[in-house]
Amino acid sequence: MNAFEQAHVEPVAIVAGASSGIGRAIAEALVARGWHVAVLGRRLERLQQLAAAHPGKMHAFACDLTVPEQVEHCARTIAAWRPSVQALVTSAGDFFVRSIESTTPPEFERLWRVNVFSKFLLVRSLLPLLQAAAGAGVPAAILHIASLAVYQDFADESAYGSAMHAIIGLARSQDVELQPRGIRVATLSPGLVRTELTERSFPEEVLATAMRPQEMAATACHMIEVIRQGGYIPELLHKR
Repeated sequence: MNAFEQAHVEPVAIVAGASSGIGRAIAEALVARGWHVAVLGRRLERLQQLAAAHPGKMHAFACDLTVPEQVEHCARTIAAWRPSVQALVTSAGDFFVRSIESTTPPEFERLWRVNVFSKFLLVRSLLPLLQAAAGAGVPAAILHIASLAVYQDFADESAYGSAMHAIIGLARSQDVELQPRGIRVATLSPGLVRTELTERSFPEEVLATAMRPQEMAATACHMIEVIRQGGYIPELLHKR
């Protein structure tokens, strides 16, 4: 079996921010579609429990995605497990609803580090593994999770909304640079989804109409599959 055939038989994905919410749902959906998945995040116990539910198909790697040294170490560990990766999903994120004057500078910076800086670190550190897959003749996919806040403005979300806009800019620039190397970069922007993050910020009457993480997972898998088949959906807004 040559490298091209092997990549299609046993595709490998990395899902960052997989301990809960959309990231967890995407990781499970990829496994259900025949992928091997590395799940990344800070909460090792949760990741290990998730991986244990999918023995032989999912592997847990703990790191703080905002710390360069930890991300680079994690990338080396993953490379020892699998030398090439067909897809990277960056789902790690933070969210809060707070006015401008009540948002402290450390809180603003922390939100940007989790939502934007982590995506830069992951792509930078994992690029050799993605290029190895692309070099085998299989298009590699990077999917950044953004938000409805890219397309609709909300009060008391200046920190979050600005970070989501930055994700779009990051993805567009990365795609222009990486497309010649056989890697496409796309963004998925969900509307309101019921997760641990949104349950902390919205009342039940608002969450009653929220989407499920599994709905986003199905869309994410579709976008990845389109790229692997030679197509491309650069940006997708999924809302009701």
